[in-house]
Amino acid sequence: GSDMLDERVYAEIIRHRWYDAQPELSWLREKAYAYRKPKRVAHVAGCENEAVMLAVYWGEDPERAAEAAILHDIAKKYSLEENLQICEKYGMINDRTELACPNILHAKTGAALARDLFGVDDGVYEAIRWHCTGKPDMTLLEKIIWLADYIEPTRSFDGVETIRKLAYEDLDAALARALAMTLAFLREEGG
Repeated sequence: GSDMLDERVYAEIIRHRWYDAQPELSWLREKAYAYRKPKRVAHVAGCENEAVMLAVYWGEDPERAAEAAILHDIAKKYSLEENLQICEKYGMINDRTELACPNILHAKTGAALARDLFGVDDGVYEAIRWHCTGKPDMTLLEKIIWLADYIEPTRSFDGVETIRKLAYEDLDAALARALAMTLAFLREEGG
C-alpha cells in the first residue's frame, strides 16, 4: 500500500498501473484534493458518496465510481488560459462550444490529467470527460458520475429532490429530466 512504499514510487506505480495496482482511495483523495479550491472539497466528497451509492444500487463497480468522482473536478480550479494550455499539452482540439462556454472545459482537461497523473482506465476517463455535458449512448458509469455531480448533497436548487428520488427509480429518466432542467436553466441565463 501507499504507507509501505516511498511516495514517489507508489505514485509511479499508480500512474502506470503496474502490477494491476489500483489506488487506495484515501491516497487518491489526498492527491486529488490538492488540485481543488478548499470550498470544492465538500462538493467532490458529496459527489463521491453519491456515485458510490448509485453504483451499488445500479450494479456498477463502486471503486471505479469513487475514483471517477474523486477526480471529476481535478481541473476545475484552473483558469481558461491554464485549461487551454493543458489542452495544448495533450493535443486536444476545442470546439466552438467549449471555447464559448469555458466552464465545461475542465471536464476534458480533468480527464487528461486523471489519465496522466493517476493512470485511470478508459471508462473512468470517459466518465470524467463527459461529466459536464453528457453525450449520446452514455455508459452506466458515465450516467452515474453525471448524475452524482448533479444531485450530490451540497446541491440545492428547485427540482433537485425530484431528481435525487428518480435516480434510484429510473436512472435514464433521472438523467433525461436533469438534462432538460439544465438546458432550460442555460436558456434562461442566455447560455
